[in-house]
Amino acid sequence: MDYRSFCDNKGCGKEMRPVVDKDTLIAYCTECGKPVNNVSIFMRRQLVANGQTRRTEKKKLAWSVKCNHCDQEGPPELDKAGNILICSFCGKELDKIARPFAQMIKVNLQAQKRANGE
Repeated sequence: MDYRSFCDNKGCGKEMRPVVDKDTLIAYCTECGKPVNNVSIFMRRQLVANGQTRRTEKKKLAWSVKCNHCDQEGPPELDKAGNILICSFCGKELDKIARPFAQMIKVNLQAQKRANGE
């Protein structure tokens, strides 16, 4: 059985099915996505126990890679010369990528640059 409540955020006020972040135990409105304050701590714990939790999906961009230097994951960039793939976070060379995959990324990044007029 779902718990339903009204959103207490200004501008929303809709009836909704609140979801709770498992880590912080903050309740969120499913209509506007903002935190709500009218759900008691007891009810938030019940919602977690019943599985009415907030799902956070990591959205990966196409050809995202994990940097072996800074451990961040994201799409790589080309260096100034346009020959070497570098991490978009730390700027170091991405040297642990398979050659065919690296070549495909380079071709796509170069095509993207040409399309943007750079």
